[in-house]
Amino acid sequence: MPKLASHILCDRCKYDLHGRDLFDVCPECGLAVATTLAVNSDLKIRALVALQRPARVATFLVAIPLACMLAAVLQSAGPMIAFIDSLSGQTSRIAQQIRFFGWAASCVLIALACVFALIGLFAHEVALRAEMRKWRGWLNGGLLLWVATLIVIMVGALKLQQQEWVMDWLKMSSPALQLPAFAMVLISYRRLLLVCGRRSQAFREAGSARQNINLLIYTLGLVALGAFASPILLHKLGWEVAAMVSDSLVAVESAVLIFGLAYLVANAWWIARSLLLPPMKFEV
Repeated sequence: MPKLASHILCDRCKYDLHGRDLFDVCPECGLAVATTLAVNSDLKIRALVALQRPARVATFLVAIPLACMLAAVLQSAGPMIAFIDSLSGQTSRIAQQIRFFGWAASCVLIALACVFALIGLFAHEVALRAEMRKWRGWLNGGLLLWVATLIVIMVGALKLQQQEWVMDWLKMSSPALQLPAFAMVLISYRRLLLVCGRRSQAFREAGSARQNINLLIYTLGLVALGAFASPILLHKLGWEVAAMVSDSLVAVESAVLIFGLAYLVANAWWIARSLLLPPMKFEV
């Protein structure tokens, strides 16, 4: 990596960046060194941090939250139908079929998002890969872990169909099993929004989306906790009312999670559109 031989001050906090790598960040405020160079140097320096394939980056920027949102919708359909059936005192096999379909479809969607991420962060995006740093591995690793978790859930559901309590626990605790992978994706995606937001003209959307991710992580944790506790309350402790209250809370939290992911998709769409616009003009 090339290093700065000149004494250039950080554009945000005025820290002396002498000796820092071109794709490093300011140790004081975290602003990318390349961003300071782009603001204070000529057009040739700005070209170093430009996206080489903005359409590919824009595509996977939208594909990741869209896949997460659709996965949440698909996996919420089965539990919602089962919850409505329990309130009405009915039982039907359609809820179990929809639940399995939701797992399978979610697996396909997350796998496609992983492919888009690998293509978008291909080797020619040197600046983007450098600014993503370890978060690039977290993003791809989280998506792959999510696919593997869904496969394990589906295989377990097929093998445990005759064991009612274990099957109920697996169905209800599936959000908790997916929590580590989902959290890895959201946390690393927040870094991607920061990097792409600096390159786009949608600064407000990028900031709002990163704040929204914090709320999504908390909501996901509540969904996982409620889903994990529900079968224990019902089958182990026999507290039917408590289990019903837990299911009701999970339904509300799932709706909040889906709404938050839809908001994230909308913000990602605006950032992606901004990445495809002509470069911003600077006076030199």
